[in-house]
Amino acid sequence: MERFIISSETVLPISSPPIIKGSVFVDKGKIEDVGSTEELLRKYRDIKRIDLGRGILLPGFINAHVHLELGCITKKIKRSGGFGLWLGQVIKALREERTEEEIEASVRDGINELIESGVTTVGEISSFGLDRYPLKESGLRIVLFVELFDRHKDFWNLFGFEKNEVFEERPFPHAPYSCSPEFLKTVIDFSRKNHIPIGIHLAESREEVKFIRGEKNVFEAKIFPMVGREVFQRSKAPSPFGYLKALGFFNETKVTAVHMVHISKEEASEIPDYSIGVVMCPRSNLFLGVGLPPVLQYRGYERIGIGTDGLSSNLNLNIFEELRSFYLLFSKRLGQRASFLTVYLATLGGARALFLEDRIGSIEKGKEADLIFLKPRHTFSDPYLSVISSCKEDLKLVMVRGREIHSKPR
Repeated sequence: MERFIISSETVLPISSPPIIKGSVFVDKGKIEDVGSTEELLRKYRDIKRIDLGRGILLPGFINAHVHLELGCITKKIKRSGGFGLWLGQVIKALREERTEEEIEASVRDGINELIESGVTTVGEISSFGLDRYPLKESGLRIVLFVELFDRHKDFWNLFGFEKNEVFEERPFPHAPYSCSPEFLKTVIDFSRKNHIPIGIHLAESREEVKFIRGEKNVFEAKIFPMVGREVFQRSKAPSPFGYLKALGFFNETKVTAVHMVHISKEEASEIPDYSIGVVMCPRSNLFLGVGLPPVLQYRGYERIGIGTDGLSSNLNLNIFEELRSFYLLFSKRLGQRASFLTVYLATLGGARALFLEDRIGSIEKGKEADLIFLKPRHTFSDPYLSVISSCKEDLKLVMVRGREIHSKPR
């Protein structure tokens, strides 16, 4: 990998204030220095320089939760009827015969959409394993969450859970309503023993809350009979978070919890006591009519990111549109720092939610050179607002570990 200095009118390190006329020195895929262009050109002579000119250089976006394999069923899903009806449609659509080639094609289409909206890291939920090789070939940085149910209980821990510089596999028990407490405990024990972080869908819908409380719910009434699943015994709890807490799910392990919509103020205050990364998916939540994440309750919490979810519950995988929607929904509540906090979710916040902050998420010495460059058509005095107002046409460069994986004329 080559050494170079990459310069831009504006650099947004995220972990520190914006730099006007800034540069980043990259060596062997890692960031060696960041500062003013004048300073870096004086310190490092006779090194290749890439001058991007007017625009914004910032860390690559992190789409912390997506289901690429479900892109093939998008046309089968109607946008109405609530969470239970939606889940039933997904199950029915997945039962219809389709080839591996069709699923892989939808995965590749999704990968292209991610890259074209500035994503350099993806938290992918792998249901069938047909996303693994297309993702490995993509140039992206990948956290591949292997989706697990009780039916996998006799062999799931035989999976290798590969890990290298840009590809990492982690267990992902689907949800508290679809995995028995015994199976959840097995996954927790495996995670602790092998020091592998895990993920789970948590507190997404009111139906999940009803299930945990032992009230009438759509899972036991309709979904379980549909899939031939018997009702499993479990302890009642006031909430999904409380249920997993009682199981010891959060003890001595790292958990990426996705959605986290139905969380009380008291529960939100307990999250910092554990290693929990929160991933919000606001457009998916709106699509399914399950409510919105309580962002004010998470204010000040650093391990919080954003994801588009899959095309079965969203209109597209465009992270620009996800950020813009978040900003429009919550900017008044978040106040003066709303624009920074919005961009933070898709950069350093996402890295922290996936427990990758030692490697990515900000532009600082020692981190991987996962970078994107934007040339916004609509600019503001607030550079973070310029990022939020951007679209994929404004994206001119995408780098992972200092290697260009997407570019357009600047």
